[in-house]
Amino acid sequence: EKDKGENVIVTKLKIPSNVVVTKLEHNPMYLYLYLDAQEKQEGIKKYHGILVRLYAEYCRDNLLPLLKRSDTYPIREALNICKTNNYIPEMVYLLGRIGNTKEALSLIMSELKDIQQAITFCQEHDDTDLWQDLINYALAKPEYITYLLQRIGMFVDPRILVERIQDRMEIAGLKYSLVKMMRDYNLQVSVQEGCKKILVSDFFNLQERLVSLQSRGIVVDSSSVCAWCDQQLMSSQLVSRIITFNCKHSYHELCLPTYNMEKCRICSTERLPEPRSLL
Repeated sequence: EKDKGENVIVTKLKIPSNVVVTKLEHNPMYLYLYLDAQEKQEGIKKYHGILVRLYAEYCRDNLLPLLKRSDTYPIREALNICKTNNYIPEMVYLLGRIGNTKEALSLIMSELKDIQQAITFCQEHDDTDLWQDLINYALAKPEYITYLLQRIGMFVDPRILVERIQDRMEIAGLKYSLVKMMRDYNLQVSVQEGCKKILVSDFFNLQERLVSLQSRGIVVDSSSVCAWCDQQLMSSQLVSRIITFNCKHSYHELCLPTYNMEKCRICSTERLPEPRSLL
């Protein structure tokens, strides 16, 4: 019935969308069918605010994907709709978008009780305070501590967690978790040191190439012309010193402004005045 309704509304009726939406505003089920079909076919960004409300009522599975791919709906209104319906995953996403990451993390831990999602959430937002909050939540449950010990070493200093574990707390698999944590942390340190060595090596290699290029000689002969006036640099009729830059552009001295003879007229981004006359 739903597919049939969509075909009738979308395919058979060639009516402007604003007219259809106005006519169906008091029939939310048909409005949902119409907007959902339109969204699948061509996208209707200007109606995403309405579609958020309709998805929350008639098709929750489509709600979170819409929230993630669209930025044309009012976030606060969408958040209120999700709060009214107690849609926790959607609330977590929206709270993260508006910057209320602490409340979002609290929902993950207290309502969803999903430590993996909590870790992923902290990774995405890369906030030290957020990691501290996650550690605070985990300290109350030994199984969470084990999970964190095995996965936190790549993202924060693991000592923050280890130092806060209470004495005599029984933690299953503690030895294995600590070993894995230290391996991950050492791997991260090793990778950072390797990257640093590569950067330093690249810097000196590029510096050496730059010095070598700038030290090369530049040939100026009787066929060379001035990069500005396009006349021969060496001429019996024109007596002028020749100035050549590292960019390989050569000029008559008279073709450069008297106050700034250190910049190539062609390569410089500054607007230089006209040169002195060669005549």
